[in-house]
Amino acid sequence: MYLALWYVFFVITYGIWVPAGVFIPGMIIGCSIGLLYLELMVQGFNVDLVRLGGQSYLVIGSSAMLASYTRLTYSLAVLMLETTQAINLFFSIMISILVAYFIAS
Repeated sequence: MYLALWYVFFVITYGIWVPAGVFIPGMIIGCSIGLLYLELMVQGFNVDLVRLGGQSYLVIGSSAMLASYTRLTYSLAVLMLETTQAINLFFSIMISILVAYFIAS
């Protein structure tokens, strides 16, 4: 429900002629997709949450969503790295950005 509501807000904001921010709604949609994937792994495959890495899927989903519609690559990876301050996620973020970039093109 949360994802659907923010997606509707994002589509309305992106389609009007008034300049509005689309960066934060894109991050929220990406985080909710990452959270859905995390819940699928925990509930569907019965994997331990600590073993999966906790909330890292939210950051990876957010970076992939932003890369798919902003067309940013390395600068987005550095921005997400500065935001989270987790150097261990850099390789995963970079892979998700590159996959999203080439799928969206």
